Amino acid sequence: MYCLKFTIQPTAAMTFRILPGSILNIATYPFVPPTTLSGFLRRLGMMSVELEIPETRVNNENPPIYALPASYIALGAYPVSGKWSGVHRTYRKGMREFNHDSFSRLYLDEDKANFQLHTWEYFIAEELVGYVISESKAGLEYFQKLEGYGCKLGKEGYAVVKEVSGLIEMERQTIAANPSTIVPMEDLLQSNHFIKGCDIYNLYRYDWSENIQPVSEREGFLDQNPTHVNGFVPFVTAYFAHPIGDPPTLDYYTNGKIHIPVSLINMLKGEVYV
Repeated sequence: MYCLKFTIQPTAAMTFRILPGSILNIATYPFVPPTTLSGFLRRLGMMSVELEIPETRVNNENPPIYALPASYIALGAYPVSGKWSGVHRTYRKGMREFNHDSFSRLYLDEDKANFQLHTWEYFIAEELVGYVISESKAGLEYFQKLEGYGCKLGKEGYAVVKEVSGLIEMERQTIAANPSTIVPMEDLLQSNHFIKGCDIYNLYRYDWSENIQPVSEREGFLDQNPTHVNGFVPFVTAYFAHPIGDPPTLDYYTNGKIHIPVSLINMLKGEVYV
């Protein structure tokens, strides 16, 4: 297994909305979800070959999805240990109806704005580290060209890729270690490990279309073709933001410093946990 590590510099506060959620209370994950990182890197790849970033509107009946091909598994991005990060909760004004647009006009005339207060969370981090893993090294060299590129990241926020590591070879081991990424809850529950020091979140993965195989490393990455996915599948995950106690003993892909749960890779690939 081969891994790339991305050093990502946020340029502003970010919001990665937790769903399902209410309209008035917008909560954020304290990390970049795998699907969000996948879409971010796909767009940077398109920019690197001078293609326009696609627009995907939420109110379309069937908006296209632009993500990395299934052969490149984005594992999310997380605050760097030893650097400040946190979630700031505040209030902001918002519209009561989705078709209300008078608040953005230069002149309101007699059309009075109809606002309501939202509780809004912003994730603030000095630096993030993200991971992409693949069974083959073919095509991973394209990611090296993404250094210096940046674009919108999440519901709110922007970020730039500062550095992309060289190719990191990972070996599969069963060891006790603090995971570098999120961990599917099934893995923790079946490991008979006393769960301590983690936060639990609902997340979503891609439901990959069957029998869709790219003919080259560039297809579905450095082109304008939408990604072949049927939709999204929910799963429950644990995040060890501030590990305490004994680390969980799990199957990891590791180089001694990075510890990626095998169950997360299988989950994101769409394999059923056994």
